[in-house]
Amino acid sequence: MPADEIRRVLAGPTDDAHHRLLAALLSEPRFDRPIGATVADRHRSTYARLVELTARLPAEAGELADPSLLATIAEWTAVSDPSLCIATLIHYGLCIGSLVELGKGNDHARQTRVALAQGRKVGAFMITEIGGGNSQLAARTEARFDPGSRAFVLHTPDDGALKFTNVGVNDLDKIGIVCARLIVADRDCGVFAFVVELSTSRGPLPGVALSAPAEIPLVPFDYGLAGFDHVRLPFDAWLADGASIDAEGRFHDPLGTPDERLVRTLTAPENVWAMGAVALAAVSRTSAAQALRYSVRRSSMARVAPEVSLLRYSTQQRGLFRALATSFVMTCFANEAAREWSDAVRHRAGPDRTAATFMMWAPWSSTNRKLALVKALTAWAAEAVAAECRLRCGVAGDLTVNRYLEYQGLGHVFNDAGGNNFLILLDTARTLASGVAAVPDDDAPTHDAPLPEAAGAAREALRAREHRLVAALARDVAARSAQGLDSLDVWNPLLPAARDAADAYGLNLAIRAATSAIAAVQDERARAILQDLVALFVLDQTDRHAAWLMSEALIDAGRYRALDGATARLCERLLPDADALIDAFGHPHAVIRSPITDPAQDYAASLARTLKLRARDGRPESVSVGR
Repeated sequence: MPADEIRRVLAGPTDDAHHRLLAALLSEPRFDRPIGATVADRHRSTYARLVELTARLPAEAGELADPSLLATIAEWTAVSDPSLCIATLIHYGLCIGSLVELGKGNDHARQTRVALAQGRKVGAFMITEIGGGNSQLAARTEARFDPGSRAFVLHTPDDGALKFTNVGVNDLDKIGIVCARLIVADRDCGVFAFVVELSTSRGPLPGVALSAPAEIPLVPFDYGLAGFDHVRLPFDAWLADGASIDAEGRFHDPLGTPDERLVRTLTAPENVWAMGAVALAAVSRTSAAQALRYSVRRSSMARVAPEVSLLRYSTQQRGLFRALATSFVMTCFANEAAREWSDAVRHRAGPDRTAATFMMWAPWSSTNRKLALVKALTAWAAEAVAAECRLRCGVAGDLTVNRYLEYQGLGHVFNDAGGNNFLILLDTARTLASGVAAVPDDDAPTHDAPLPEAAGAAREALRAREHRLVAALARDVAARSAQGLDSLDVWNPLLPAARDAADAYGLNLAIRAATSAIAAVQDERARAILQDLVALFVLDQTDRHAAWLMSEALIDAGRYRALDGATARLCERLLPDADALIDAFGHPHAVIRSPITDPAQDYAASLARTLKLRARDGRPESVSVGR
């Protein structure tokens, strides 16, 4: 069956058993979200479900030992409830990830990890400070070593150094992984992570100040502010990661520079980029699948053709099949990155950190260039796909019970979560211009099958665009640097070009990941469907960049005009396979719980049941057509 083979491709490096486990868990009534709950109650519900989930997952999740399990947790929590997804990414990817990677040989770190893994405590990760942009490069929270007691004193010097993190619900047993500048004998030793007890059921602990939530409506979570007033920490609260302070108070770090230490301290966000990219790709797929299902089943009363399915309209076909194509390409990109991350996690091998010696805009690309870029592009794609699908569903798309706004919100939040996407692209562009990040060799042999509808030629034009943008950026940077200009004057006029170059580079990496995934597909019908989706994505991107491509003579007016007809033919070919695509790309209604995906009832009946339509006497109302 084509749907089965397509589903296998979409699963990437994850295990079927993990998908079955998460689907079964998140289908249970205890993971329902109450409709009409206050914001505060929603925050508490998110944590209650996080605790329930952690208590029932295999032990490997709490040891960061099974990347397939972690990626699957991210995918299924994202489509079930984006707020729960954010909570799991922080809890597992950042907090447990930091403890596992930076706390080797530290029994206090091990005990904290076990408490988090068992759901006895929940985690908050603290790097961002509110006082300035790009604060990760210049953290001002201090952990000062006291040689007399061999303890640390954690302190927030002013409001600008307050941490922004998930502390708005501050009467839970909550642990913070706090990134602070280590001071030993008045020497700045770089930014390290520290384990800090933040609160209990009675509220914040002495010396810890936690604010009320600062709301982010699209994906509600208890983001707030945290500060520390000379909080004393035991020596083993320090996640030293091989650094040491001897009996005479002398500090030693095997890493050579503060920048290298910062990159190492921020190793855990790699988990969030990989898990988050999988999650973002999943909400893109489910957005497209449920909009496609709705369009197949929903009829239009327009007098041009009464009772005709919405999907008969060419505009609906183009919008939704393009969204489906984008979700497929970005899923392949996320899966490729997740596979590389999985190998690194299993072997505890670090990625290439050749860019760590110099950080310009932010530390993220120095930590892992590809994962950071994948996170950025899948976030933008999820936001765009969910928005398009929401619009294609009319009023139904605006209802939060149908999830589009939450899925769009997850993409929106990931513009900044795990690092600002624009800054990630700028740092990617800098490495491209310097030659550190190699542009793929288009002359290298591949096993890609040719794309239909002249999409092969369009793909070559997109490749040429990438090469020309990167080459032009490198020339301009070199020329301006040769004039003796400082970094700001070199780069400031080039920032739009830098973003375009990095975006083009990432776009072609994503297309290459998709064509490579298709090459392994055995079922001929499934392979043809997926080739049509990639072709549609390539033509869509060519259309979006047509002005630049024509200005560079990479396409002419005739080829541009032909894009419309080619797009129409691809949509017509995909139309008979709509049900297979819905089946392969979607997630079960029992997990999503949106009326728009309900296979057992029509949309109107499912919505009425979800919203608990009742008569005046309080009994469930049954509304018939004839009333």
